[in-house]
Amino acid sequence: MSASNDLAFWAILTVAGYKVASLLVGLGFGYMGYRLFLAGIEHPAGDLEASSGSRSLKLSRAAPGTFFALFGAAVIAATIFQGFDVELPGVARDALGVLPEHPPMVTDETPR
Repeated sequence: MSASNDLAFWAILTVAGYKVASLLVGLGFGYMGYRLFLAGIEHPAGDLEASSGSRSLKLSRAAPGTFFALFGAAVIAATIFQGFDVELPGVARDALGVLPEHPPMVTDETPR
């Protein structure tokens, strides 16, 4: 494996690790909310109000498990919808410049 391929491999592995860690954190928050519901902790913990343009959300007298579950769902949704982008700094991009952006087309015809 050449140095430029090695750099690309580690960049992709780092981004993939970050995505997996984010998903695990979101699942952890969701699980903690679920466990709070199972424990029977249902006394109101507080209110939540959020708005964006013409849309608004108001959650009143919610149990603590609700906040954990909603935060976990938000982390998971942000992780999934964020996409999978690898942005390399200029030096790394220049080092990888030897790699073609699009692989050459392979045809069945071979020169004779």
